Amino acid sequence: MPPAMSVELLDEAMKAQLALEWGRLRKALSQAGDTGDLNLEEVRVVADRDRRGLPPAVSVAAVQGALKLEKSGLRVQAFRGGEETKDPTMRVAAKAQAHEIRIQDVDHSEVYAALAYHAGKRLGLNESQAAVFGDAVAYLLTGWMQAHADSNRADRVIYEFKKAAGAPPEGGFLWSDLHSLTCRQGFKAMLELTRQMGTAAFR
Repeated sequence: MPPAMSVELLDEAMKAQLALEWGRLRKALSQAGDTGDLNLEEVRVVADRDRRGLPPAVSVAAVQGALKLEKSGLRVQAFRGGEETKDPTMRVAAKAQAHEIRIQDVDHSEVYAALAYHAGKRLGLNESQAAVFGDAVAYLLTGWMQAHADSNRADRVIYEFKKAAGAPPEGGFLWSDLHSLTCRQGFKAMLELTRQMGTAAFR
């Protein structure tokens, strides 16, 4: 491994943020298998953005961006005006989701492409399969596509998720959506299709 993988570039808050994002992803992928705990030594951390190298890198700027969003209180208005509704179910849902963050930004996309790559490797994918899986997961979560793999392959894997779990809602997913059984099954279907990459079933 090149010395470019330097966890020393991260401070404690950034390490904690990556562990938090890994925990969210681990739960979302739980139908496909357990990815275990995050090992930061495995993650390629770089000072400047590197959008194409393998394994996918996480830049200091991306982790800082994700951390800033987490702390900022840029929270979701889940049901716009849902708090005022007379429907108690809508009110409860609006309250439950009000503390969640929409993760539609390029920083989270970079972080998830790298973390989902490592999660895919732990779930048995080879490097090129894991790169496709990471890019597809990053796109589904954030709406931003990364470029570590062939985008046509990533598109096929994204479509597999949509067939199983439906398209992302307007404005993107919330983590509570992604942790639903339907979405977890969607991720499992994605992983199973990615695992066939390079075989006759997936050319």
